[in-house]
Amino acid sequence: MRRRLGKKSLLLLVMALMMVVTAACGGGNNSKDNNAGQSTDKGKTESSSSEPVTLTFAMQANANEIAGWTAMIDAANKKLKDDGKKITIKIEKINTSTWPEYYQKVTAQIAAGKAPDLGRIAESFMPQIIKKDQALDITDMMASLDSSKYFENTFKNAGFQDGKYYGLPSGIYYMLMYYNKDMFKAKGIAEPSHDWNNAISFPQVRDIAKQFTEGQGAQKKFGLSAGPFLSYAGGMFSLSNGGKNIFNDDLTPAIQEPATKEVYQWFDDMLRVDNSVPRPTDTKIMGGFDMFKAGRIAMAIDGTWYAGSVKNDIKNFNVGIAAIPAGKGQAYSSQFIDNFLIWKGTKHPQEAWEALQAIYSKEAWEALAKTGVGGLPIHREVFDEIKQDLFGDKISAEDMDTFTKALDHTVSVPYNSFYEEADQKINAQLDTWLLGKMSVDEFLGKASQILTETKEKTDQKAN
Repeated sequence: MRRRLGKKSLLLLVMALMMVVTAACGGGNNSKDNNAGQSTDKGKTESSSSEPVTLTFAMQANANEIAGWTAMIDAANKKLKDDGKKITIKIEKINTSTWPEYYQKVTAQIAAGKAPDLGRIAESFMPQIIKKDQALDITDMMASLDSSKYFENTFKNAGFQDGKYYGLPSGIYYMLMYYNKDMFKAKGIAEPSHDWNNAISFPQVRDIAKQFTEGQGAQKKFGLSAGPFLSYAGGMFSLSNGGKNIFNDDLTPAIQEPATKEVYQWFDDMLRVDNSVPRPTDTKIMGGFDMFKAGRIAMAIDGTWYAGSVKNDIKNFNVGIAAIPAGKGQAYSSQFIDNFLIWKGTKHPQEAWEALQAIYSKEAWEALAKTGVGGLPIHREVFDEIKQDLFGDKISAEDMDTFTKALDHTVSVPYNSFYEEADQKINAQLDTWLLGKMSVDEFLGKASQILTETKEKTDQKAN
């Protein structure tokens, strides 16, 4: 028999049905928040709210850079306004001048549920930020960014891990070989190659460096100034010699393999046999690039951060720019790139991406470039607009072409969760080798051991 409902039971049933219907109708308010910032099928994103949104941009309060990043953010805000976006980026100055302290303070904000929305940080910190799930995966969003407007090699830095993007380059520094044209002309020696695909070889550099090395004491001249740091000797030089970029695929060290050992042996021969490269005792009073500016070094392998010094400080000779020496023809240039990122704790991921796109606009890059802050712009048009002013009339059109084409030959330092710590330990051993208190084989063995042990310690902490 079917049981009939009494009036009271019927009333309760009706009330329950009304609650279900009300919840379903009101779900739209919650779904707007839950779906905020989600991407559409082709990587394009939809605005999560029509209400005004203010985003915080965490910036290291380094006094000599504040003006540059402020100019860029101001230009990005104007771009957002002109495009009809109700988004404002507000700079949050983190009171520190060092990256480790900056990262520590932002991490504390994230843990407290007060994460900034956007920020900028040194490339070397990106691996641990990604590992700790502190940066938003922006891979799908990248589809809406026209990467052809930028030097695309720069995107493959430490903010790019396992085929996913977590950061965008905020500028770039990279390596070049500066040389004293007058010294080459005086000795009748052919200038080094400008062709990155057919660069001057290691044996050629050694031979030329010996010819320029002369004198004694404070007036001694050297053929070459170059730091055999891990990211150079084990990285860009090793790659050009057919070797690895410091590590094997499983992150075991590759620096004792033959191709890389040849690079370190090249340095060792110039250091000990030829005396054509200054030792730490020679650069204690005057650094390598200062010696180059003084006309005491013929070739100096160093970074683009010296462009202003070439323009303003060198008065007595003509400067050339050549491709980095290579072991087997094609040369590489180590790149150093800080990253913009969206912090994982943001409550406005979609608006943060739209803000990041505005920061990546030509107008914002131009505003930053005018201040000379943050390295060279990776926006191709903006780079072309400012590159000539970097050196003024100090270099030739051929040299400028070499300077520009380096950006198609850059290679990232393979930062990972243990690289920074290991690199500092290896640098502490570097002078022992350079001063002749350790053989090159002993140094490489020690460096390899440091890399292995630091990785193991880091892995143990993670587990």
